[in-house]
Order: sequence, then structure tokens, then C-alpha cells
Amino acid sequence: MRQSDLEYLGKLDGRHSWSCGDDCFYWTDGANIVTSDLAGTIPFCRVTLAPRQSFRPRTIKALTRTDAKRAIVEALC
Repeated sequence: MRQSDLEYLGKLDGRHSWSCGDDCFYWTDGANIVTSDLAGTIPFCRVTLAPRQSFRPRTIKALTRTDAKRAIVEALC
């Protein structure tokens, strides 16, 4: 599975949403959890920063939509 296999549905009730087949996934900006229900009560996977390259210093940054999408794909594989 690749990130391009997820279809971005836009924002629903302030949460980003993706679908893959019959499954839907939801994420709120900056949150560290993707859920499988719009209410946010059923956790699906954790969102973490992408692995850093060894030559780049570590920086503090907020989690992004790309980080959430990567986490969904990793959890589905």
C-alpha cells in the first residue's frame, strides 16, 4: 500500500479525513492519534514524526497531515 492509495476527503467537522475502501480515518491538526470514527473515540494508530536523517539536527515541529497519512499507511500494511 502507498500513500497515494488513500483518498483525501477533505475536512469533516474540523477533522481531516481519508478513505481506503470501506474504511475511513480522521485526524485533527496537531493530534498524535488517528481515529476510525468521526467522534474521535476509536483510536486507529499513533502519529509520529518521520524518521530524521542523521546529518540533520533535530527540530521541534508540529505533526502535519502528511505525518498522519504516513501513519495510516504504516498501520494498514
